Amino acid sequence: MDSHKTSHEPALSRLVTTRRAAIFAGGATAAALLAACGDSGSKEGGKASDSGGSDATPTLPEPTQSAAVSVPFDESKPYLEFNPDSKGPTVELLVDYRCPHCKLFAEAQDKDIRELVEKGYINYRVYPRPMLDKRTGLTFSNDTASAVVASWVEDPKLFWDMNEAMFALQPESPEDPTPDTAEVAEAAVKAGASEEVKNAVLDEKYRDYVATIEEVGQERQVGTPTVYIDGEEWMGDGEKPGTLKADLVKAIIAKAKK
Repeated sequence: MDSHKTSHEPALSRLVTTRRAAIFAGGATAAALLAACGDSGSKEGGKASDSGGSDATPTLPEPTQSAAVSVPFDESKPYLEFNPDSKGPTVELLVDYRCPHCKLFAEAQDKDIRELVEKGYINYRVYPRPMLDKRTGLTFSNDTASAVVASWVEDPKLFWDMNEAMFALQPESPEDPTPDTAEVAEAAVKAGASEEVKNAVLDEKYRDYVATIEEVGQERQVGTPTVYIDGEEWMGDGEKPGTLKADLVKAIIAKAKK
């Protein structure tokens, strides 16, 4: 019996060692991506925010519009913009569609952001960055950012659906395969874009443009997601629903009183 058991121990040992190595590698990849995104979804070490600390909801002024006003694509600007003439605060978001924290941020905050955008309460600028491609050695960040830009060029009304579709492509775990360029292009079509957008992604038409967006992130020395309200970095918990809206409502009301 003992000799039979011993004959299987080397193979079993190799199996356990291999599995541990795979788990460690996957965990290391996940940790690297999370670290590369930035500090975390919550920036508790920075400026304090009392978002969500009160049950009272301040009353917003009457909305100035019933639908978002989008700015046609301008290659000289490293962002996609809604409501340029809004009298409310300017809100900037630096985002990478491969960043796990960005996906959690979108799940927690996008509904509120969209509501404020569509009612004209804020000027909203989105910077789709290809930041994590250098970390992963892949092109997913570039491909998804390019898809969002290409769809904006076609029709800015596609933005929210495209934004959601690109996050939906993000692998759920390090062991899952990352979609390639063709899969990203196909997902853009399924989200409502045309074959022209698909071809723009496949042909890397906006690769140089999104590279200029990444330069902005590097110049500011921030990760993703990063939010600015009138040029000041927001330090709230981006993964907790309602936190950003609470601070934006305060900013909107403060501007309306000026």
